[in-house]
Amino acid sequence: MLPLFRLKVFFEALARFHRINHSQAAVYKALVSYHGRLGCYPSHATLAAESGVSERTVRNALREARLRRWIDWTNERVGRRQSVNRYRILLTDEYINKVLNALHRFKRKTAEISEFFRRQNLPGSPYFYIKRASQTIWKQLDPPSNGLTPWQRLFRDNRE
Repeated sequence: MLPLFRLKVFFEALARFHRINHSQAAVYKALVSYHGRLGCYPSHATLAAESGVSERTVRNALREARLRRWIDWTNERVGRRQSVNRYRILLTDEYINKVLNALHRFKRKTAEISEFFRRQNLPGSPYFYIKRASQTIWKQLDPPSNGLTPWQRLFRDNRE
């Protein structure tokens, strides 16, 4: 089982690379905080309250995570009524390590660019170059196959 703090840092890294928005990251981190050995069983209302977003945002974030194959859930039924959803996290340790290593490279590159601007006393802002460095690092992390990135293939195949 993956350490929970690494999963939380993973979702923060994805938000930092602008692959997910911050409300989705909050939902995923709330879900991870309930995760145990056999999965977790929080309701949408519980996740919404803990992450500070609406229940609709929780449903959309969970649906998107399921499409990306980060989580999966099954309906656990008791009698005729649905009692709970059982969520399981499907992320591999290898992918998490790749993203976290890319985050460390991004932080170093951001510090280099900021230091360069400070020492040279250049006008303007270094954020354009920082964003370009972020995009370059992410392209190295997920190289496109067949001309499409994994994110483009995901939304091409699942048009919801």
